[in-house]
Amino acid sequence: MTRILPGVEIQVIKEIVPQQLNPSGVVAMIGTTERGEILTPTHVSSFREFADKFGSAKQYSSAGVKQDYTILEGIKQAFQNGVFEVVVTAISGSGGTNAFLVLKDNENNDTVKLISRKHGEEGNSIAVKVDTGLDAEFVSLQVDDGDIIEMFENLVMKPSDPAYLVDRINKGSKLLSAENLHSNAPKNNPANIQKTNLTLGTMGTISKEDYEAALEKLESDADVDIVVACEMTSPEIHSLIEAHCTKMSANAKNRIGLATVAKDESIKDICGRTNVMASDRFVLVAPYGNLGAVAGLISKLNYFESPTFKPLSGISKLETNYTPSEQMELLKSGVIPLEAQRGRGIIVVKGISTSKEQISVTRIADHSVRGVKNIADLFIGTLNSSSGRIALKGKITEFLMRMEREGSIVPSTDGKEPAYLLDVYSSEMDFAQGIVRVDMAVRPVRAMDYIYATIKVEA
Repeated sequence: MTRILPGVEIQVIKEIVPQQLNPSGVVAMIGTTERGEILTPTHVSSFREFADKFGSAKQYSSAGVKQDYTILEGIKQAFQNGVFEVVVTAISGSGGTNAFLVLKDNENNDTVKLISRKHGEEGNSIAVKVDTGLDAEFVSLQVDDGDIIEMFENLVMKPSDPAYLVDRINKGSKLLSAENLHSNAPKNNPANIQKTNLTLGTMGTISKEDYEAALEKLESDADVDIVVACEMTSPEIHSLIEAHCTKMSANAKNRIGLATVAKDESIKDICGRTNVMASDRFVLVAPYGNLGAVAGLISKLNYFESPTFKPLSGISKLETNYTPSEQMELLKSGVIPLEAQRGRGIIVVKGISTSKEQISVTRIADHSVRGVKNIADLFIGTLNSSSGRIALKGKITEFLMRMEREGSIVPSTDGKEPAYLLDVYSSEMDFAQGIVRVDMAVRPVRAMDYIYATIKVEA
């Protein structure tokens, strides 16, 4: 309305400030673990936290059976190489069962079922001992897996009691969960037993469907930008990882998949893999056994830094030492070879994807896409005027200028081409349909992989 009386009218306009981008370098790892929630993406920021939630079983069980927990070694390497956060998605496979033990009361009635939190055969190593507590009204449990001993004293089977056995086990045990087999009413305490092992734990068979389910769960986690198939060497699973990353990148949730070649795989077989799957979204590492270290290194670097010639930590030797000619064959096929160099340690020879594009270039493009979407989302509903579109262009320009100052995008060496080009516009037809278009071009900085020296000799 028009003011009648003299005075001052104040209008407060809140400036649109883009939110901070999701962190770059969050690694998602898919594989098997000793225990923990299945198909539940879980963020961990240290190996200790991973061990508390998912276990850190020895490579071999007490019976001498090799444990196939594929995430364990990879995540250890990743933290040794500087990753600050890992999203663990555990899979167990079909047909697997957790070990269990049914406790009976003095009248031989089933009372409590104790279920291993460890997956597969590893749960069979857990032993339980039941004793009478302070008096006949109470019972105490000792749980032992050879490494961890847990004591639960003076428990009862009354659900309303703070010392209720099932609740105490479920809340306090890293090794077991408990199930009341007659939960409708209180009943007798379990009878005393000598140390008895849980039984019937079996590891399931990991299949393509397990990885599909894990990748589907990861779709809702916006922070992830690196996906690792731990120790999985199947080309079929690699294709799933690549397809997932391509799909997510179409929605500005840009991701790169990492995988490893098989143990003792020949150069011919390795190079044959990339002939059928060349992608900016997929990285294949050779030789076997170092995937977690490479994932940790890439995640630690700034998004515009290349892993080329960067050293890896926590690795003392390579399974295979490739000759220079074999390294050339791998590079020509889009495979990252690792090399042990005197004075430098084990290094990444060249950081490329299977399409032979530099990983850093892809990550720069991904960062620019995420940044523009992050800004543009805030302007939806405000662009029906030229001033709104000018404001959008200004905010995107600020973002690109910041990328240029960081050194992630650069002008041409002759100075004729700028680091970026940007235009925000809406044609008459676009305006009628409520569309605003952003045209943008960036020049990512590239790793300098070669140094040519000219030496002048004067006689």
